[in-house]
Amino acid sequence: MFRPLIPIFLLALLASCAGNRSVVDTAASTGDVTAPKDNRALVMSLFMDATNARLEGDPAKAVQLYQATIKADPANAASYFELAKMAHQAQHGDQALAFAKKAVAADGTNIWYRFLLADLSTQMGDLNGAADAYKDILAKWPDHYEVYFGLADVLAQQKKMDKAQQVYRDLEKRFGITDELVMREYGMLVNANELDKARELLERAIAADPENTQYFGMLAEVYQEMGNKEKALEYFNKALAADPEDSMTRISLAQLYYDDGELEKGFEQLREAFSDPDLDLDPEMQLLLGFYKMTNNPQQADSTTALLVQQSHALIDELKKAHPESGKPWSLEGDLLMREKKPAEARDAFRNALEKEQDKFPIWSALLQLDYQLKDWEALHADAEKGAELFPTQPELHLYEGIALGQLKQNDQAIEALIAGRDLVVDNKPLEAQFWSLLGDAYNDTKDYSKSDEAFDKSLAINPKDASVLNNWAYYLSVRGEKLDKAAEMSLKCNEVSPGVATYMDTYAWVLFKQGKYADARTEQEKAIAVGGTDDGALLEHYGDILFKLGDSAGALEQWKKAQTAGGASELIDRKVSEGHLEE
Repeated sequence: MFRPLIPIFLLALLASCAGNRSVVDTAASTGDVTAPKDNRALVMSLFMDATNARLEGDPAKAVQLYQATIKADPANAASYFELAKMAHQAQHGDQALAFAKKAVAADGTNIWYRFLLADLSTQMGDLNGAADAYKDILAKWPDHYEVYFGLADVLAQQKKMDKAQQVYRDLEKRFGITDELVMREYGMLVNANELDKARELLERAIAADPENTQYFGMLAEVYQEMGNKEKALEYFNKALAADPEDSMTRISLAQLYYDDGELEKGFEQLREAFSDPDLDLDPEMQLLLGFYKMTNNPQQADSTTALLVQQSHALIDELKKAHPESGKPWSLEGDLLMREKKPAEARDAFRNALEKEQDKFPIWSALLQLDYQLKDWEALHADAEKGAELFPTQPELHLYEGIALGQLKQNDQAIEALIAGRDLVVDNKPLEAQFWSLLGDAYNDTKDYSKSDEAFDKSLAINPKDASVLNNWAYYLSVRGEKLDKAAEMSLKCNEVSPGVATYMDTYAWVLFKQGKYADARTEQEKAIAVGGTDDGALLEHYGDILFKLGDSAGALEQWKKAQTAGGASELIDRKVSEGHLEE
């Protein structure tokens, strides 16, 4: 049976239990018999009061009383022990170690004092002291199985591998070779990169217990680490021959094949392993995340990437069948499909993930992002509303709901959702600014211009360089024909912050148009069209309007016709084309 080293908090508990047998027993077992008879009552009373103070959560009083106990009885080991534990809890390592040494010096027959000394010595980096403490324990209590492990670990930390291995040999002579012994020594050797010694250990273990199939897989991994592929394959195959349902060994074998570029062979092993419903899902997910990263390697051949993507989907399908109750495979598939730029399919995958695990907020977040990306405003509204019911304190959900309602022209409801979300924001200025920006848009659509301007102003107070806010506010002011100097200033700043964006350049040209600066507006609008506005109906319509004001009716009509064909122009475009006249 596995018997781990006893941590300090457990030592404290055990020691407290041992110490509370009775005060008399504790005193007798810790050297208190050396106190004068007429002093014993005082020592016991002080120790009991100190312990009660410690248990009642008054460490300062407890320390004072333990020190008083020591003053009355300098050989009171139990008090030193308690002071050591309390110093350790207070993160006073040097003091804790010093008290532990005094406890052992006062009473060398108490194993818990020695355990504490060994543990504190290790933590404080006194590895020689820790080794000595463990050796002293074994000298008096050689049957304490876990102490051998502690001693071996300390020796290994000192790079004394031969001595550490000798400890395991001593342990083996006393108790025989066991799984725990092999596993602990194997881990020690592998961590020290002593692969030859790890190999020798496993070969001895196999000779002693040839039915233990896990040793075959471990030895195969050692050979794999040593670069001996043939031997690794030999032992992987032995392990699988002995236990064909050993899925973890199949995964290790698959790794060997993938490292060697044999993707098909590796995939066959993984497919077998992933179909195992008893295999823990998390390691499989980690492995698939590795595949996910591999499919984004720019130095990898396209054919290899395509094959890895195909295999990833196939493995995810195996996980779906093996773990039908889990949403994790669906979620990972959604991530993979997003990487492949398949937003509609990715959204379907995340929806399936939510059918299994509705309480995972990151999945909701991914779903809403895809609704937004697909411009599916009805779905975004429905999903955001449902998500907000499950996570009412998450402001992002109200943000998406506000966006969706705004796009659906339900502006009053959009404002309600945005205000609700804004009021939930805590210590997140960028998100707060986003809420104010969207409120500015919504209030503008309801023609509540004073609130719109106030909202935009608060958004820019948080982020003065938000190009979207600068552009939108400037454009709204230009359409209203108000504060055109401010609009021009904001639009110019927007284009400085985010140059080369046709929509932003169009806004600046339109502000100039509204100011009556038609020649300047034409120059700026031609720049906007040149960088990406040749198929944008709104930009082409604006260009036609500018040309008309400059007296170029024929040029204006030509641009209006282009805008009509491109789509996205205003409701007045048909009249402009049919009448050849600017309608404002």
